Amino acid sequence: MDGIFVKKEKVDFLTQDSKSDLALLLEQKNLEVMVQKIDKNSLIWLTPGSDKNMVEFFYIVEGSLSLENSEEKITLEKNDCFYTQDLKNKVLLQSNTDMKILYISSGSVYEYLDNFYDELNFLLDKITEKDEYTKNHCKRVADYCLFISKKLKCAEAVIDNIVVASLFHDVGKCYIPDEILKKSHNLTNEEFKEIYKHPTYSKKVLLGKFSDEVTRIAYEHHERLDGSGYPCGLRGDQLSLEARIISVADSFDAMTSKRPYNKVLSFSEAADELYSLKAKYDIKVTRALKELVDNGELLQMINEVKA
Repeated sequence: MDGIFVKKEKVDFLTQDSKSDLALLLEQKNLEVMVQKIDKNSLIWLTPGSDKNMVEFFYIVEGSLSLENSEEKITLEKNDCFYTQDLKNKVLLQSNTDMKILYISSGSVYEYLDNFYDELNFLLDKITEKDEYTKNHCKRVADYCLFISKKLKCAEAVIDNIVVASLFHDVGKCYIPDEILKKSHNLTNEEFKEIYKHPTYSKKVLLGKFSDEVTRIAYEHHERLDGSGYPCGLRGDQLSLEARIISVADSFDAMTSKRPYNKVLSFSEAADELYSLKAKYDIKVTRALKELVDNGELLQMINEVKA
């Protein structure tokens, strides 16, 4: 029929399990129409672009999300919509449920987003293939980094970078032999030397896939203020705020998680111990964690994420 164009291809992820997160439905000059699948508890940043005239329109087909900036937090449900144009600051979106969104852009974004999600899925697959503990550990560390960063009222760019870095900080463990990584008793000196390489492996994997800042944060997650960390033995002001936060979050999860070689501590015990180690960990960061634990905020936040 003249003037009517029918596209009958099925969008796989709308009807069955699929690794696809984004589907391009229509591409014309200065127009892209997409459908995006977003998992529950995902964090998405809307960032200012170089084209002030570009409009991005979002229509919620299924699910619910929270939209948050420095001034307010809004919850949007199925059939709600919003759009951005000439955005001045980053805006954080968090999916409260599994979601499907109709996404319309007046500029070209699909190719960039598709490549980005391919990289994310590749890294997540690498972590998942290694072992379930590493995958769950990375997710918990990302949550703790987010909670601590918000408690410290960090800038949006800091929160953005540290959440991404923490989600993939241990991807380098994919290159550590299973007989070392999953060993249930004490490691030898040589085996420890191999374990100490995993931040370097993470750096190599993340380089070119994420920003230099994200790569650096992941690389430095085992550094300590007194220079006793690895792989570089950085100390004091050589450690960025992001590195100080991720080192606390990473240690906190290791201390409170069941592993063959360690005694599991309660949240309170672990927070108190980290707070006492002022030479190794930034006191502002451990104080923020301790306050989150002592007043019950941390447990409440974790329950909200799991709900």
